[in-house]
Amino acid sequence: MPIKNNSKEHTRERIINSAKKLFAEQGYQKTTIVDISRRAGLSEAALYEYFQGKEALLLMIPDIWVSELVRDLDEQLFGVKGSVNKLRKYLWWYMRRVEQSPLDAKIVYLLLKTNANFLNTEVYSNVKNFYAYLIDIFEEGRKTGEMKADLNPRAARDIFVGTMDHIISRWLLKDMSYSLFENLECTFELMIDAFKANCSNQEEGK
Repeated sequence: MPIKNNSKEHTRERIINSAKKLFAEQGYQKTTIVDISRRAGLSEAALYEYFQGKEALLLMIPDIWVSELVRDLDEQLFGVKGSVNKLRKYLWWYMRRVEQSPLDAKIVYLLLKTNANFLNTEVYSNVKNFYAYLIDIFEEGRKTGEMKADLNPRAARDIFVGTMDHIISRWLLKDMSYSLFENLECTFELMIDAFKANCSNQEEGK
């Protein structure tokens, strides 16, 4: 029985990996179930025993990657002192993981996030948990005085995530022709300066 279960799991992984590569190579719309089944070395009927269709595959593919990110984040931030240092660690570590897993990143950023059913998936729940760490970090910085006293942690999270998403999406659209770490230090410093800035003084100067 264990051998049979292992065989099924291996087949499932083969289907997922085949779909991942095809989606990344030729796009979601141009990829068919026939393409995926052929790449995986299966019949269409056999593939449907594992997945209801290509949308089910699209929604499933990044689940393993995102789950690993959420699981590993605690370990990465363990022992890091100060909110600014934690934000730096978070950003550099995540960019490194994206560079190491470009197919997963391409599916998440260029395909999955534009899918209408994305908000109803386990992947979305994991993404929310992954980004929720940032709210805690900004709240810590506000309380310790590293960040401005009137900082809105959720708004700061949105700015931070939006900047990350833009950097990664642009990199993917340009066929990963340069390093994600290019100009990352400058971008990070600009964000941190904004979070530390005294907005009331800026308003008075207008």
